[in-house]
Amino acid sequence: MSPKKNVFLLPLSIAAITTSTIVGTISNAGSQGVDIYCVMRNGNNDHASSWQAAYQSIKNERGGLFKISPKQAATIIVQQVVGSPDQYKDCVQYLGELYPKDDELPEIKTKPKKSQDNYMNDRYSY
Repeated sequence: MSPKKNVFLLPLSIAAITTSTIVGTISNAGSQGVDIYCVMRNGNNDHASSWQAAYQSIKNERGGLFKISPKQAATIIVQQVVGSPDQYKDCVQYLGELYPKDDELPEIKTKPKKSQDNYMNDRYSY
């Protein structure tokens, strides 16, 4: 092959390897966190301690440049429990505690509209 073709194939191979690694990581992200949450809840631990352990595990498993929000982590747990009801049959009863009821929500402070000046400071404020 000529040198020009080799130069063209290098970025394609790097992109293919990166994409396969990211897809594999995303598809497996959270499975340990779901197991931790369900085992702790079935072991009579409270929601708060079970959630903190599961959320920390999901954040560690996911890795990467972007943080995972608590809502995303809760969604991962719900999707895996619902997707494998035979494996997590004892955990279904705890799923409602991942999403607080309206009267349990913390008071939401109204923020002023974000301007370009505050964007860099506020973009990770969840």
